[in-house]
Amino acid sequence: MNNTYIQDYIKAGKAVIVAKRLAKRIIKPGESFLEIANRCEAEILKNDCELSFPINMSLNEVAAHYSPLIDDQTLIPEKGLLKVDVGSHYNGYIADSAFTINLDEDPKLQNYIEAAKEALEAAIQLFNPGTKLYELGEAIAQKIINRGLRPITNLGGHELKQYNLHAGPFIPNYKEKMHNQILKPGDAYACEPFTTSGVGKVENGSHAYIFRFVKRAKKNIPYEHLNYMNKIEKNFRHLPFSPRWIVNNNLMPKNKIQRTLESFIGKKILDKYPILIEKSNEPVAQEEHTIVIDMDGNRIVITKE
Repeated sequence: MNNTYIQDYIKAGKAVIVAKRLAKRIIKPGESFLEIANRCEAEILKNDCELSFPINMSLNEVAAHYSPLIDDQTLIPEKGLLKVDVGSHYNGYIADSAFTINLDEDPKLQNYIEAAKEALEAAIQLFNPGTKLYELGEAIAQKIINRGLRPITNLGGHELKQYNLHAGPFIPNYKEKMHNQILKPGDAYACEPFTTSGVGKVENGSHAYIFRFVKRAKKNIPYEHLNYMNKIEKNFRHLPFSPRWIVNNNLMPKNKIQRTLESFIGKKILDKYPILIEKSNEPVAQEEHTIVIDMDGNRIVITKE
């Protein structure tokens, strides 16, 4: 492998930076989740990149995986922690980054954000060939604990590969020695500390708003569903997608989307991503960057301004 793919990562990272900048400008109490999502995702497309997953806009105790529905009526509230997670790709090379907005600048909640920022920065400083993944987790946890909070231990960073958002090795948010893979030239990871005052674990909520194509059904699929399956596979590959994108791309009638997705989940054609809720319903903050190590061993944080 040579360093040419690094330019694809950097291009994807620039699109994410621009989308994050837009999100920070337009997210205000009373604004529509749906409009913000559509505008930020359109910004990535305008920058000659594709979407690697739907924008996540997760509020307070929802740690991840809330993405606006087709006709979402949710408005930005007056207060709380809103986590915004944005992803793009260029030629399949993915940039993934998140930040948290303290909607009413509550000093107590700001501590959650600062803890996540410090934890992420500590991990980035160690992101060199030869570092073990659990050493990143140890540095992350220490910064969070120092601020009187807890890391969320069953969420963490993930390796990125071409067209693969969760490629294998996991960056824990605490010292867990089973994650003993060693960083090496050519690696790309999304590193994402989550902070909370709760128990430090998330559990699945009852709703899912993000889906992913897994595999084709080989039998017992009506012609109409075969057509929809082909369109989903062609348009989204194996990357997560939102039902909003089915509407935006005119892939099927709006009134058939919900039933078709449920059928595809039952046939294991699709996987779903339930919203993730902090177990004790305490607020959560998140900060995330994508870090690439080039073939010369240099660290590049592609989603950092």
